[in-house]
Amino acid sequence: MGTTSLVRTGWDAAGAMSDARFAHLVQECVGEREETLAEVASTRFGAGKVALLLMSSALSCATFAGAAHAQQAEEEDGGVGEIIVTAQRYEQNLQETPLSVVALGSEQLDAIGIDNLSGFDTFIPNLSAGGTAAQGNAVASFAIRGIGGAPQGFVTQESAVGVYIDDILFARPHGALLDLLDVERIEVLRGPQGTLFGRNTAGGAIRYVTHQPASVLEGSLSATLGTHERRDVSGMLNLPLGEDIAARLSFASNSRDGYITRVDDGSSVGDADSETFRLQLRAQPTDRLDINFTIDSINTSDNGSPTIIGEYSATDLYPAALYGAQSVGGPPVNVARVNQMRALMPASVSPSNYCGQGPVLAAPVALASVQACIQSDLDFYYSQTGDYSIYGGVPDRNEFESTGISLSLSYDINDAITFNSLTGYRVSDQFQFQDWDRTPIPLVQQSSIVEIEYFTQEFQLIGSSFGDRLRWQVGAFYYDDQALDTRRRFDPSGGANSAALGTVGEGQLEYKDIGTTSLAAYGQATFDFTEQLSATLGLRWTHDEKDFTAFREARGRIPVGAPPVLTAVPQSISGEWENLSPRLGIEYRWTPDIMTYVSVAQGFKGGGFNDTVASTCSTSPLPNCGLSAYDEENLVTYEAGWRSDLFDNRIRFNATYFHTAYTDQQIQLADPGPPPLVYTINGDATVEGVELEFMAAVTDNLLLRASLGYVDARYDGILYGISGQPTATPDTPYFRSPELSYTVGVNYTQPLANNAEVTFDLNYGYKDEQASFPQPSNMVILPSYGLLNGRIAYRSSNGWELALVGTNLTDEYYLTNGFDPTGPTTKPTPGLPAGVHDAVFGFEMLDVGRPQEFAVELRYEF
Repeated sequence: MGTTSLVRTGWDAAGAMSDARFAHLVQECVGEREETLAEVASTRFGAGKVALLLMSSALSCATFAGAAHAQQAEEEDGGVGEIIVTAQRYEQNLQETPLSVVALGSEQLDAIGIDNLSGFDTFIPNLSAGGTAAQGNAVASFAIRGIGGAPQGFVTQESAVGVYIDDILFARPHGALLDLLDVERIEVLRGPQGTLFGRNTAGGAIRYVTHQPASVLEGSLSATLGTHERRDVSGMLNLPLGEDIAARLSFASNSRDGYITRVDDGSSVGDADSETFRLQLRAQPTDRLDINFTIDSINTSDNGSPTIIGEYSATDLYPAALYGAQSVGGPPVNVARVNQMRALMPASVSPSNYCGQGPVLAAPVALASVQACIQSDLDFYYSQTGDYSIYGGVPDRNEFESTGISLSLSYDINDAITFNSLTGYRVSDQFQFQDWDRTPIPLVQQSSIVEIEYFTQEFQLIGSSFGDRLRWQVGAFYYDDQALDTRRRFDPSGGANSAALGTVGEGQLEYKDIGTTSLAAYGQATFDFTEQLSATLGLRWTHDEKDFTAFREARGRIPVGAPPVLTAVPQSISGEWENLSPRLGIEYRWTPDIMTYVSVAQGFKGGGFNDTVASTCSTSPLPNCGLSAYDEENLVTYEAGWRSDLFDNRIRFNATYFHTAYTDQQIQLADPGPPPLVYTINGDATVEGVELEFMAAVTDNLLLRASLGYVDARYDGILYGISGQPTATPDTPYFRSPELSYTVGVNYTQPLANNAEVTFDLNYGYKDEQASFPQPSNMVILPSYGLLNGRIAYRSSNGWELALVGTNLTDEYYLTNGFDPTGPTTKPTPGLPAGVHDAVFGFEMLDVGRPQEFAVELRYEF
């Protein structure tokens, strides 16, 4: 939100505050908070980290006192304005919400240069939002306070963070890095929200709130031109169709070129093309009934994620096998499968002609005899690349199409009780082809088609009783989901042909088909014992059922025919999980401007299944031919918060402390294979930290913003993989959990003649280093980074706005993701001893963030 929406106009300065008063406020603020924070932090974080908390505490108080020293408001309505959110399913002042909530309005999203959910986490502490390992932004990965979902986004796994569009669940991570189209605000709710939302939201929720149709004629049109051939066009038309009916049509077509150059043909990867359309119809036939119908369409395409190759190894499984050698500890070379891979490309793609072997491997060879020429071939390709370049290979392709329909009904039964019905349906299709090694050498490729269809139905009763002293809501939720992921894998250990389909050169077939049905009932009530003291009690019941079928060529084999031939067949497994999750909170309003709360809430996520099919069912001692299940996960979060508007609403300061105890957390790991096997285990963990947020309205025209997040996350013990070997320890960096993150921002508005104005925005966001994957033998420690974004806009009185936008102004080079399945095994492995690193693919994949970019925006509103 810009200054015009946060700082109320009409404020009269009463003069400068006295030096004595200023000194007293600084001493009072820093002194009291220093004692409190020192006591809390020393018990949880240790003395070494207390200094950080005290420093941020003193800094925030000094900022506030400095702002108050500059000017003091005499009018009570001056200063930082209210932010209204619906985090608890009814309109509420953010400062009165006993949750850790960040709300970014459309103006503030514009100010920080964010136009989709990818990258906006840089400006929200304790939030991580980006793509998944080896799949770029095609599949989203969200984590709040280190609590998230599967880092590879398989259809068999779910996220602990819920994404909602106008309270309708966007259930799957595929395509979930949504463009921001006609958005009113984005709310980020930290911590378990199961007693408020239909689907399990153990880690938190991201609420995408759009503008609703209104009974006025209005519209907008926007065009953006920028570097990397950026071409964006968007528009909105709100049209009254009668006294009680209105329609709102919004669309966006966004396009920009990639920024990772392909050396072989001069093209690029990392581009982004998207088209989004939304039609909303709203009818209010009576004063009590509100009907909203929405249909949307999302289409995205790109030519590959911005992934470069980092380290590489000639002795790993895939490169060694392609040249006819067995890697150390790897399986014997399958000559037929190697030749299937070589047949995909001419032998000339190997500068050494496969060490003189030619296009056809006759027999396995010793690794020592080919290691040097494998290294020379890899050097030939990878030595030609840099920070923003790859060699090439088969061009990647990603396409995503999704259509959603929703119907929301709201009926006021009486003045105190409202009934809501929320119905959602979505169908999505995604196609991906990836040449992961980024060279013409046929090391490893994959194509996949993901088909998703789901239906949600939620009923709510929201009301108040006893003269509004009791505010309550109850709800019921039904969810039905069907997802199919069909993949064709190419690698030297599996080959490029399909025995099941009889195809040549299209890769081995595997698929995962999972159906999920969930029922839930939930409720929450807040009772005001006095004007100051309130208590909240909530409870959620959940019942999940899942049916899973997996098929992999060369796995799940049984004797078929006469004479019997071991043949791969689909394997199936089913399961169900049930849970009760409570919430308890106490809120106290010390003054009309200061509120504190404490709460404890349990989060839950149902169990699931791993695609761990054994090679031969008749010899497997495991049930379901090796298909394994993992348990439900539970967490309990303790939270204490302070919410305050100080110095006559010129200063807003919020602080939150949280402690989460995880039981049976679902942790995704990977075994080398072959083929590589990704699966989930359960383990215990502890996550705790703080969040500080403040705003300072220095003058009517100048607004300062800052926030800070600190997280200490760790596993409680050693985690063991399905091989029985340790895969992670308490010393292993925690997945997607930067220890420190903070933002600072300034907004200044200069009024001009004829009611025009110029606004200046500058925002900086910092993320500490973080692990890209849970398993240390595959994780990349992403370096810390900071991004500086700026915007200068001229707004006329007749609806025109011209803006110059700059993102990553300092041209920071940073990584957004990484996956490291490369050796040698002697590579350092965080939290584990040397000699256990994966040595499979032969190369490390790193996703690079966008470089410095500039754009000009022209917008007209009427």
